[in-house]
Amino acid sequence: MHEPNNELYVFDVCNNCETVFLTNPVVPERLEEYYTENYLPYRGSLAWGKYFSFVDNSQKKLDLKRVNFVKKYLKKNESTRSVLDVGCGNPSFLESLQQKSKVNCTGIDFSDSGWKGKNYPNLELKKVSIEDYNTKTEFDAITLWHYLEHDYNPHQTIETLYNCLKKGGKIIIEIPDYKSISAKIQKSYWQGWHSPRHLSLLTNKGFSLLFPNDKWEIKKHLRYGTLDAFTLWWLGRMEKKGIDWSGNMSNHFWMLVLLKVVTSPIFVFEKLFPLGVQILVVEKK
Repeated sequence: MHEPNNELYVFDVCNNCETVFLTNPVVPERLEEYYTENYLPYRGSLAWGKYFSFVDNSQKKLDLKRVNFVKKYLKKNESTRSVLDVGCGNPSFLESLQQKSKVNCTGIDFSDSGWKGKNYPNLELKKVSIEDYNTKTEFDAITLWHYLEHDYNPHQTIETLYNCLKKGGKIIIEIPDYKSISAKIQKSYWQGWHSPRHLSLLTNKGFSLLFPNDKWEIKKHLRYGTLDAFTLWWLGRMEKKGIDWSGNMSNHFWMLVLLKVVTSPIFVFEKLFPLGVQILVVEKK
């Protein structure tokens, strides 16, 4: 996406685990230059001007898909259940989960731009980095919706999350899939790279090292996710056109709708062919 300056970012691949990693990440102290209030995920539907209600509905559908996915891994016979969302940003997913499942919901993010000035009375939201997060709660499930690729130290993060997860609890991770068809087609414009915000992207081999089998069991690995693969493709297409992501997105709304319709015969097969998104479910032993 549009960056403060024209820096060149380079990814390399590990020959051992196939993890792709950014070789020249920005120092954490500079991150707020890239996660401002103009960052599109933080702006949400308001970025789309008069079409905000359409975008709101789209976000609600995505949140509901995530809620239904998480509910499959929550035990139904427990009186109190708790879920932690890491990198929650705009916490609409947590709000939906709490409303539909009466789950105790906590969200953490190093920036509060996603919820500042808004009211979420039933959520516990904390502005804190994962490495500084301390809690006595043992969660039933921890979700990382497109967070892990932003993480500076995934192994340390997973160790931290292990310590605040119940035995038998689940970690649910959704990240871009760099071995997907869309990544091969869009190349440097593919938004799974999203440099310098994205630092690493994993495959099966990388996941197996991140989750050693003495502590974890990988329950499911899907080459599709809750996020529509079309969305990732569209972001890459707009990036190639040099869009200003801080501008009014309403000018692009109807072209987005048209492209959604035109490409639907392709993206309808995203569960059969890897088109850009993957999801992993891991259980604590």
